[in-house]
Amino acid sequence: MDRTEENRQEYKELQCRVKREVSKAKQKAYDELYTRLDTGEGEKDLYRLARQRDRDGKDVQQVRVIKERDGRVLTSEESVQRRWKEYFEELMNEENEREKRVEGVNSVEQKVDKIRKDEVRKALKRMKSGKAVGPDDIPVEVWKCVGEAAVEFLTNLFNRVLRE
Repeated sequence: MDRTEENRQEYKELQCRVKREVSKAKQKAYDELYTRLDTGEGEKDLYRLARQRDRDGKDVQQVRVIKERDGRVLTSEESVQRRWKEYFEELMNEENEREKRVEGVNSVEQKVDKIRKDEVRKALKRMKSGKAVGPDDIPVEVWKCVGEAAVEFLTNLFNRVLRE
């Protein structure tokens, strides 16, 4: 917090000491690894490490060749990017089948109780964070952060849907 020259010198010395200690710890860990690799059990670990390094070396970003719709191989950077663009535009812009309404379905006339705020609150608590968004494209974290206003809004929305 105090940026005097004396403190700065002390910080630099401590930083050098920390670097030395980290270096010693790394060297010790490597030495232990090498002695372990010399054993029979370590041989298995060696193959595991080799497989892991091989997998790490295969980077998804390094894909240089993909196929056109007709099966022709594309090799130039521009054509590969154009094809990826086409693919994702198709993927993201096609109609969602869930939104299509089925004609001729008989509706059931039955009284349904109103949805209560405590039911919505419980449902929001049960929803897991970090999951894919639903058809509304709103992450669960947003609903949870908004708090009581979200509960109020959702309760009114669900009840309006039930009425209509």
